[in-house]
Amino acid sequence: MAEDAATTQDEPKAPVEPKAKREPKVQVEPKAKGEPKAPAQAVAPAKPVDPRLKVLKRFYGKFLPKGVLRDRQKAIMDRWNSGGDHGGVTVEELKALLDDWLGTREKPPRKPKA
Repeated sequence: MAEDAATTQDEPKAPVEPKAKREPKVQVEPKAKGEPKAPAQAVAPAKPVDPRLKVLKRFYGKFLPKGVLRDRQKAIMDRWNSGGDHGGVTVEELKALLDDWLGTREKPPRKPKA
């Protein structure tokens, strides 16, 4: 190892070339307010988001308690996963299930301190 270190020090180093001068930046003249901008590329309009997804994603990763609510959710999810039109599941149906589920989770009001 000592021999390797000695041989690397004895080798002549390549001459270092001076750094090239930087080219001056091209100055861009500001456009007047009245000039039209360059035409932007035509972007295809995005498909509207299905409003049912906004409500449905509230149930992802949740486990509803046993009973009527879980049965309703299972039935809706079976219909949702059945085909391309999502089994005719409606926004109102999902909102009703969400409202009922959130209603069961509400805490009772606190008693005022005397």
